[in-house]
Amino acid sequence: MEMKRINRILGLLLLTLVVFSPARGFAAALSLTERGDSAYEADNFVLAEQLYISALEKHGTSPSLYYNIGNAYYRQGNLGMAVVNYERALKLDPTDEDARANLEFVQGKLADKQFDDGSIMTRLSDRAVSAFKADTWAVIAVVLFAVFIGCIAVYLFANAVVLRKISFFGGIIVFVTTFIAIIISFAAANRVTSSDYGIILPPAAQLATTPRVARSQSEQAFLLHEGTKVMIVDSISTSVEGKWYEVRVGARERAWIKADEIEKI
Repeated sequence: MEMKRINRILGLLLLTLVVFSPARGFAAALSLTERGDSAYEADNFVLAEQLYISALEKHGTSPSLYYNIGNAYYRQGNLGMAVVNYERALKLDPTDEDARANLEFVQGKLADKQFDDGSIMTRLSDRAVSAFKADTWAVIAVVLFAVFIGCIAVYLFANAVVLRKISFFGGIIVFVTTFIAIIISFAAANRVTSSDYGIILPPAAQLATTPRVARSQSEQAFLLHEGTKVMIVDSISTSVEGKWYEVRVGARERAWIKADEIEKI
């Protein structure tokens, strides 16, 4: 009898832990974020940054936390890290209008303006990928595929010639659109996990034609400033020069920069 009572008590304790442990974790995350908000409202932006980053490290990434961290960095005058975190927020949620608006606002204050990334098709592709989250594009693809199946059913079982023609040609259009949506959903998912882009952090960074500090004017490529976005195309590490990234700026310009002068998005 005593053993049954002990087992019942242990079972109740275990159930309590299962039910309330997630709640405690959520409360802890909320507490860190709320404390960060309070510090931000009190103009203690360094503390706000630290609290937001602690919440991020403890409970995982989120667009809102990256957005808050970006705001805290901007208030400290750190435009480079502000851009990094707004970009990270938009990687997770490209529909976040607040992060996009703040990013554009900060970019307007940078010494280097946005460079042309390439052709019209490239820009259109980027806009399509940024239109929705990867999950949203996946849902769109599933819905379109269901419509395609419906078109097939109508074509197979409808008696009216007009309906059969509409379902046939409509099915082709829907199938192509479904295929495009699938491609975009994969591209959007890949964008979240990739780290192909980085932001210049120093007020001014001298890029070189080779992966080492420029030793003559001929080895100097060009100068980039804080907050400029570049695409990382290659990297190399040496015992003498350390780690360097080859980056592309705009559609054609390529050069080498020290790895510690870039923060990957």
